[in-house]
Amino acid sequence: MNARLFALAALIAAAPGLALAQEEPARGHSKVEFMKAYDTDLDGKVSRAEYEAKRHADFVRTDTDRNGVVDEAEYVAEYAARLDAELAAMRKRQIDQARVRFGVIDADKDGRMREPEYDAVAARTFGRLDTNGDGVVDSADTAQSH
Repeated sequence: MNARLFALAALIAAAPGLALAQEEPARGHSKVEFMKAYDTDLDGKVSRAEYEAKRHADFVRTDTDRNGVVDEAEYVAEYAARLDAELAAMRKRQIDQARVRFGVIDADKDGRMREPEYDAVAARTFGRLDTNGDGVVDSADTAQSH
């Protein structure tokens, strides 16, 4: 029961982020992503010349055999390398966050998590989300707690 309660609380806590992710444009096609990729001088603007220069540099970098064309293998390899870097960075952030969460749960700081410590976090999480105190987390609970 406690494990299910904790899992439910974790899912509910993550739900607002999931909804936000669905509302954003596909990665790489938003204005924010465009600015990150092409505002090379970091002045908050992307001129046509700045955009074309970055695109040219990306093409040349992707054309690994330097024959003036990018074939499918080169294109996919470039994307795979970027994706691998993003995944590695995301994994590091998530592992670092897991260590922080463990530190919060390990109340007596002995480097070991006992079930009462685990359950205490679940109870606090559920209590924070069940703002009307009816023992159920649903749409009747206020959004401020989410």
